[in-house]
Amino acid sequence: MMRALQIAALILFILAFAPPAVADVTESDLIVAARALAFTEKPPKGELRVGVVYAANSPQSVKQADDLQKMMGAGLRVGGMTLKPVPVKLEDAASADVGMFFLTEGTGADGAKMAAATRAKRVPCITVDIAQVQAGACVMGVRSVPKVEILVNRAAAADSGIVFASVFRMMITEL
Repeated sequence: MMRALQIAALILFILAFAPPAVADVTESDLIVAARALAFTEKPPKGELRVGVVYAANSPQSVKQADDLQKMMGAGLRVGGMTLKPVPVKLEDAASADVGMFFLTEGTGADGAKMAAATRAKRVPCITVDIAQVQAGACVMGVRSVPKVEILVNRAAAADSGIVFASVFRMMITEL
């Protein structure tokens, strides 16, 4: 009995100090992101090239980029648009020919480079890495599990020229 309690205490200790688990991006996260774009002042229509931005030196980021590209396949249809994935190394984001960026997790402090790319290109950056939204690297963070959450960085949106409809702004969390 004492041994079982010691093992249970050890497991709880490990869990308490373990780094947070990385959330896998789901197809529903992509759908939420695309539907949120419909609430912008100039919503995209038709084919939307999505720059799946990853840090080549981060296995986590590379894996998530691969997963995203598989999810979108030859094109993921959401409402009036079709999301077409385009792999983009983080350092190449500023020159990518895309209408939206999806920043993978695992980019760390290098994710800040996205803010300059989205400002220059005037396109939104979306991610499931909420820390990147809080830091201003991306305009929007989405999560669809266990419930739909949308977080928008107001300053990053303004810097990128992204304007959301008032009705949408009442349904989200803004920083």
